Amino acid sequence: MGSSQADLSTAFALCRQEVFRTRCDREGIGQLLQAEHHPHEVRLSSFEIDRTEVSVGDYARCVATGACVAAAYPPSDPRFDNPVFPVTHVRWEDAGTYCTWAGGRLPTEAEWEFTARGTSGRLFPWGNVYNPHLANHGALAPEETDATDGYQGLAPVTALADGATPEGVLNLAGNAAEWVSDFYDLDLNGVGYPDAKPQVNPKGPLTGGYHVIRGGSYTGWTVITPGGALAAAGAVWLRGAARSMRPSSRAADVGFRCARDAKF
Repeated sequence: MGSSQADLSTAFALCRQEVFRTRCDREGIGQLLQAEHHPHEVRLSSFEIDRTEVSVGDYARCVATGACVAAAYPPSDPRFDNPVFPVTHVRWEDAGTYCTWAGGRLPTEAEWEFTARGTSGRLFPWGNVYNPHLANHGALAPEETDATDGYQGLAPVTALADGATPEGVLNLAGNAAEWVSDFYDLDLNGVGYPDAKPQVNPKGPLTGGYHVIRGGSYTGWTVITPGGALAAAGAVWLRGAARSMRPSSRAADVGFRCARDAKF
């Protein structure tokens, strides 16, 4: 789990292929990439995870029972309220409530990364070579939503099947970024993981003001760092090790999927 210095060099190389490549410096994007350090071995108990992001239709059934709070779609913008799209505009707490209602929980960050990278530590869910047609991605460019993958905005949760993991888990790169259960924290050097020691079933910090989001999205993120606000988008954020954070809030490009302990 996490990225070595060699992995971070690969990430910088991907970033420098973007239109706004001048933003790919160690004082800017580099601050965000340091959140993937230190690489460390993780052992996980067996778990199950949804093959797709939770859809608008799935979430609506929970709302209909009264167990879930309705997603806060803009009243004047119907683009997001499509039953086959991933549900967005839901807070971290809302995602956790849905997963509990559905008999599961949010995946831990470690479970999510293992699902995306496998035991080989592959770079992307589908392998080690970036292919812009395998994910609904954004761009670090004047137009953050890049339609060259076939979608200007969100895509159905079953779309882009060729970009799935070998186990058939879809859209771990792009489409909607995803809440996981962990709080987000960095040390004084901006490093995201406390050390390189092996861990078993890690669950992250016990508290915090920000939550981890994973997977990149169809558009760009605006991330607040000690150096100011940065726009983060493009291939570098589709890597399985990429991580970012937000306070619990509703966003157009953040959804989730659920996990559960294996019952065997």
